[in-house]
Amino acid sequence: MIVEVLLLVFLVLLIVYYFHQHPAKNLPPGPLSLPIIGNLKRVIVPEDVRKLRKRYGDIFRVKAGCVDMTYICNFNLMKEAFTKTECSDRPHWKNLHFLTDGRESGVILTNGEQWQNARRFLLRNLRDLGMGKSFLEAAIQEEAQMLVNDFRKYDGKAGHLPMSINIAILNVIWQLVASRRYELNDKEIQSFIALLKFLQEDVVSVFLPSFFPILNYLPRFLTRKLLKLDLVDDVKQNVFKFMGNIIESHKAKLDPDNPRDVIDEYLLEMNKKSNTAAFFSELDLTRTIFDLFGAGFDTTSNMLRWMCLYMAAYPDVQSNVQKEIDDAVPRDRLPSQQEKSQLQYLEAVIHEVLRMSSLIPFGVSHCVTQDIQLGGYVLPKGMILQGCSVISHEDPNYWQNPHKFNPNRFMDDSGKFVPQKEGFLPFGTGRRQCLGESLARMELFIFSAALLQNFTFSPPTSKVIDLSPRAFLLAQFPKFQDIVITIRK
Repeated sequence: MIVEVLLLVFLVLLIVYYFHQHPAKNLPPGPLSLPIIGNLKRVIVPEDVRKLRKRYGDIFRVKAGCVDMTYICNFNLMKEAFTKTECSDRPHWKNLHFLTDGRESGVILTNGEQWQNARRFLLRNLRDLGMGKSFLEAAIQEEAQMLVNDFRKYDGKAGHLPMSINIAILNVIWQLVASRRYELNDKEIQSFIALLKFLQEDVVSVFLPSFFPILNYLPRFLTRKLLKLDLVDDVKQNVFKFMGNIIESHKAKLDPDNPRDVIDEYLLEMNKKSNTAAFFSELDLTRTIFDLFGAGFDTTSNMLRWMCLYMAAYPDVQSNVQKEIDDAVPRDRLPSQQEKSQLQYLEAVIHEVLRMSSLIPFGVSHCVTQDIQLGGYVLPKGMILQGCSVISHEDPNYWQNPHKFNPNRFMDDSGKFVPQKEGFLPFGTGRRQCLGESLARMELFIFSAALLQNFTFSPPTSKVIDLSPRAFLLAQFPKFQDIVITIRK
């Protein structure tokens, strides 16, 4: 009798669980998830997402722990979704704001008026301070020259790509943010890189309670140990100490008539007697600065690494780029934006590397703020959305032989660069599209042109360049591997 009762209870629970997974609403289809962990192991690897898309279609639903997530794998559906106001929020998880003790701050992860004011401020001031102007180009070229000088030290040697790539990218952002730059061996910039690396790679544990709420009910001492909260607190202190010193220095030298950088402009905004000034504080300034570095540091530096690796793997393409540069630019100076119209094959190569690498394969999470219809399905309030640019970048509807590296797909019959828009989403789309896109494009162009003007990249003898990405959360970074840098004569 006991066995029969237990079986009946189990059957009832199974039915309840099934209908919880398949409610009456016309939700997107998806695999049955496991209790507690959901489909977690199947939602962070592009290959698994490809399999799910093949089985369930362009929109499917999964569970990451207790969180409902919908993956959108169609270019037009992504554009439709992410231009909607109802799909423009980031997830409302306090854990995302661990630097500010749960208070929304900065620009990447905020919502509503906070986000609108922060984004509007940054777009206006990045434009006024040099985004797309000669000042910014001069700053990038200065770092490109530093990069070329450092790469010369590795002539003919096999090894990992130099860390000077990181410093060069950081220095461009630092010049915009705080009118400062660092030398390669500066201990302060090395400490800053360590902070950024921790914030991007080692704080995953902080977000776990958002996916597994049961962690909130564990004894406090155990939670702190599991989530590495003591270490996180130390990093928070270092972040605010580091940025606090820079902000105080700017306060002491602030000239309202001659703002030098983002920090100066932000301090002036804080002093205004306006409705929007309430959204600006030193706490927000610190987080906004780290958002700029977080969005522009690892992404651009790893794209430049991808560029070098693809050139080593495809020597004919590399040779064609170098010939184009040699024909357009004298060897006694670095390439500039002025030569962009003459370096159209280089532009095509950069775009093809962006497509093939799909650095952020699922974009940054969006959150639905009220029920909407998309692709014939209901996406309810609170649903987390992921736009699968990696799927769009290999969609045969837009790309012939999508898994083949072919820069000519971005060239027309007359040899002119054609920036294909359909199916191409390296910087996202919609209301949350990357606000640093023009900066990233300028950096990739000038740095790539400078390096290929001066060096040839090749695999070590009897080795093959591995173009498969290394596993890193939701990004596709290149694998650490040896490459030979040779000075061009």
